[in-house]
Amino acid sequence: MNKKAIKILLNTIKTSQNESVRDWFYWETYMQYISEDDFEYAKKHSVMYDQEEISHDEICRRIKRAVAGIEKQKVVDAFVYSLGTRQLEYRSFLSSYCIAESLEEHSFTPSPEPNEGICAICGLHTYEFEDPIEFNTINYFKYKDGCCFDSLIQILFDLEQFPKLPVVKPNENDYKILNELKGIIETSEPNDRISQLKKKISKIIKSNDEERLGLLEILGVIGILHDDAHFGYADQYVTYPEREHRPIRNDDVGYPARWWQGKFGIDDEKWKYWFEDN
Repeated sequence: MNKKAIKILLNTIKTSQNESVRDWFYWETYMQYISEDDFEYAKKHSVMYDQEEISHDEICRRIKRAVAGIEKQKVVDAFVYSLGTRQLEYRSFLSSYCIAESLEEHSFTPSPEPNEGICAICGLHTYEFEDPIEFNTINYFKYKDGCCFDSLIQILFDLEQFPKLPVVKPNENDYKILNELKGIIETSEPNDRISQLKKKISKIIKSNDEERLGLLEILGVIGILHDDAHFGYADQYVTYPEREHRPIRNDDVGYPARWWQGKFGIDDEKWKYWFEDN
């Protein structure tokens, strides 16, 4: 990907965050901080995008169409490759692919009152697709933190972005980090949670706190980190009501990694499916 285009994206959103703390993520806000020429340059290199009007049902259709054209091994390779290279834009494809594979195409299904504006299947809210959708803040977090995405809008962007990036192959060092990561999880203390695990894996992977959180959330989505009652998306799609929160004040870890404890270790079957059945 073009480094100048990436820098334009990162600088635009970062400036908006600094100058407009409350509404930095709105199209009308961050577009104040980029010139027309820079925006066109970033668009030309598939790093920034115009807004799009997409319905809930079209989001689902496009996700299923996009994932049908992606090979599992290529998203696994991208994830492993990101561990050693720290090219974070390659990291989230794995969890997005997993969610998209399990997703059943569906029409908007209102949740029970007073939440009828939320789809009872996927959790998308009507306000998210009634107005034009912007993708630039999603791409910002891909490059900045390698985030784990679970919103279908984010999944759609991720999967349609995947074919635009060069195909990558992990090397021996990338696999070394992956295996060390597995060892740290397997030897966690019984009461460890994601907060403790984030600190432990900092010894083997160059990263900041948000990167490590995203990495572990991805392992949750693909079915590797969970407890005995809350599972990832590898076997079936997890609907909006099923993504339960822990009964604590600040439950800021994504589902299902938020439920993991060291005593649950890793799901060996899912680890083998993703990283050993090549």
